[in-house]
Amino acid sequence: MAESAPNSHKITKQIFGETYTIVGEASSGYISEVADYVESRLLELGKVLPNASKTKLAVLCALNLADELFQMRDLNAKSSINPELEERTKKIISLLEEGIIGDHF
Repeated sequence: MAESAPNSHKITKQIFGETYTIVGEASSGYISEVADYVESRLLELGKVLPNASKTKLAVLCALNLADELFQMRDLNAKSSINPELEERTKKIISLLEEGIIGDHF
């Protein structure tokens, strides 16, 4: 028997004057929230660049959103614990718990 398709949600949303049907595995509320965010960013750009075409605004919006994503990814990477340091820390804790290191360090 074939496996069933994952649950998908379908919404119709107007973004920057165009109607889009969006299908995704996330909840309808989440999809709507993402679409609203994209539209708000497009509207912000439209105010700054009132003579720009919709295509130009869409590309600039995509670049801005990609920049946000990259900055968040870099921030998360910098704040992540070094795997080697984490492993060494776990070993030291384990040794302390087993009493192998002793009372003084």
